[in-house]
Amino acid sequence: MSTRDSENTQWSAKMSSPRIGDELQPLIKPRARNLETEDGRRPWFVAVLANPDLLAVLAFCFIGLLVALNLILRFPDLGAVIVQYNQF
Repeated sequence: MSTRDSENTQWSAKMSSPRIGDELQPLIKPRARNLETEDGRRPWFVAVLANPDLLAVLAFCFIGLLVALNLILRFPDLGAVIVQYNQF
């Protein structure tokens, strides 16, 4: 047996032996502090407030409000101009 063959068998023995990280970790349900009831459900208002879609909608509405207030304060005569154009 040559040294190359012995290296190949040592390499294949190392690769075929199970490693420590090959086994799946057990799934453990994380438990938040006092947010869940005894049956594991959150109160509905906590679930609604923790929803990331709600945060996106609120951020979009807040940006729209800031843009509207900026336009109102920057162009206070815009309403009169629109009324004047609507008369034609």
